[in-house]
Amino acid sequence: MKQKKQAGTWPSPLSASLLAQAGNSIMWTQSVGHDLWWDEVRPSEGGRTLVVSREHGDILKAPWSAKSQVHEYGGISWLGFIRNDLPMLAFVNKADQRIYITEPQGEPAAFSPEPPVGQSHRYIDMISVGEEIWCIREVHAESRVHRDLVAVGPQGLRCLESSSHFYAHPRLSADGRYLCWVAWEHPQMPWDGTEVRVADVRDGKLHNVRVLAGNTNTSCLSPEWGPNNQLYFISDASGWWNLWQADLTGQLSHLIHDNSEWGFPLWQLGMRALSVLEDGQILSVHGPVDARKVVRVNPQTGQMQDLLCDLTDFKPSLSVSGHMAYVVGSSANVVSRLIEIDLRSWQVASVVTSINAPIDAAFFPKPHEIKAVRKDGRQVFAILHAAHHPLYEPSEKPPLMVVVHGGPTANSTATLSMKYAYFTTRGISVVDVNYGGSTGYGREYRNLLRGQWGVVDCEDVLAVVDSLIAQGVCAHNKVLIRGGSAGGFTVLNALVSSQQFAAGASYYGVADCTTLATDTHDFESRYLDTMIGAYPAEKALYIERSPLTHLSRLSSPLVIFQGLEDKVVPPSQSEAVRDACVANGLKHAYVAYEGEGHGFRQASTIVSSLETELRFYGEVLGFVPQV
Repeated sequence: MKQKKQAGTWPSPLSASLLAQAGNSIMWTQSVGHDLWWDEVRPSEGGRTLVVSREHGDILKAPWSAKSQVHEYGGISWLGFIRNDLPMLAFVNKADQRIYITEPQGEPAAFSPEPPVGQSHRYIDMISVGEEIWCIREVHAESRVHRDLVAVGPQGLRCLESSSHFYAHPRLSADGRYLCWVAWEHPQMPWDGTEVRVADVRDGKLHNVRVLAGNTNTSCLSPEWGPNNQLYFISDASGWWNLWQADLTGQLSHLIHDNSEWGFPLWQLGMRALSVLEDGQILSVHGPVDARKVVRVNPQTGQMQDLLCDLTDFKPSLSVSGHMAYVVGSSANVVSRLIEIDLRSWQVASVVTSINAPIDAAFFPKPHEIKAVRKDGRQVFAILHAAHHPLYEPSEKPPLMVVVHGGPTANSTATLSMKYAYFTTRGISVVDVNYGGSTGYGREYRNLLRGQWGVVDCEDVLAVVDSLIAQGVCAHNKVLIRGGSAGGFTVLNALVSSQQFAAGASYYGVADCTTLATDTHDFESRYLDTMIGAYPAEKALYIERSPLTHLSRLSSPLVIFQGLEDKVVPPSQSEAVRDACVANGLKHAYVAYEGEGHGFRQASTIVSSLETELRFYGEVLGFVPQV
């Protein structure tokens, strides 16, 4: 029988230090010859990204870090290839953003040229073509940013194509005759509208560039070549990101009609939503946010086979080698796992590597999707991680921590999160709100935020809170709210527009929409055109939607975290919120971290921010946590 104990004071086996030490993450995979490579971000090594081989172990020795800054969010920043029968690694070095090449555990040598004085050149999404590497380049020259497709080789660098402002996913056909890629222009974001383009390749140059699919109102993603130079890709032309096919004349076929998402918001370049198998079938992932499945599709018959697997969410980083496929997944019981799939038996063959939870499974919460209904009748989706401990239960209704995901074009999944377990094992329930505008629920739901950022997201958060209070899930006077980046924007807006929250935590939250529109990085500089309106024509609306405008109404205690190297949300925004807390006489804390950007990567920062946040909540709600 469980012992009753004040929520927030439960002794937890999960310390912030233990969480940070176990906080490695896996994202990208690639087969290299007969070997499998993947990357890991390791907070314990200062947050560096290194490449790991199944055969050789760590390939990229310290202190090198494979981290591109293209779009500020990066993506797949390395490429494995075979040269002279030896495995080689090309990677974008975080420190100077140049491409380097090394053998496993070798001494990297610069491959891309040093940029002109006063410029910064960044690279990403590389493919090997003969002795060259073809990839996307991003050039920063004074206040201007432009991108192009380039070929980098022993003889230097040459431009392949430069007619677009944004590029993604360059892919060369197996016979080397065609190159395809995805392109889009301001003010579109890649989930608004993109084009799949193709060009003939002759003598290493591109000719006859044309559009095969997509437009400003259709999002196309992740094109891959089939065995007969047909293109498979993901498109949301039907209202859902589904599997489509195009031939070289632009004839389109909607292969699978499915009211679930096969695609993803392209926040990081290199994301791969599908792979073409040797037998011509397509490997992909589909399904609702709480029950995703790896699927195999026969494009001729439309027959689909879901993989029997206990994982329920998968990264868009599929890779294939012969009769084996590789995917990174998670579930309510698994933090992260890289699995090998035998395509002949259509079964999981082995677990290549895992990010293991540092606590016993008895302490895991049981995340699951819930739904709330707004006053206008529309449904809002959320993921609930209820407070849980094998030895304790709350002596009264537990606090609820509302999490607002970033993006805001993103979503949260019903998978095991150690950051959430840090709170749930201490007696604080967590609800992660997939407010209108989130991905995973089709284009119509995704478009709910159009012109309504700062309105719909706040309304949806409050609808979920009201529903959980009405159901008796949490105490009405112990509701907390936290979020980072765009999630921080909603946190701040919720706090200035509602008295519902006992306290809040803003991680590098957006406070000033005008600054975000005029002073942020190029990738997101027109993001708000669709979510608020064109600037400066709608300047008054930008001011009205900004939490900064209404900070005099801020009345809840607030803890603020900020990276001092953040290029997306500069420290000045968090400092303005801090100053408002001082002016309003509010209990607050402001913690800034050297060496951190938009999203914390260092173990020391993760430990400090979590412990500070938990103690702050304890001071507000009247409990003394065991950190």
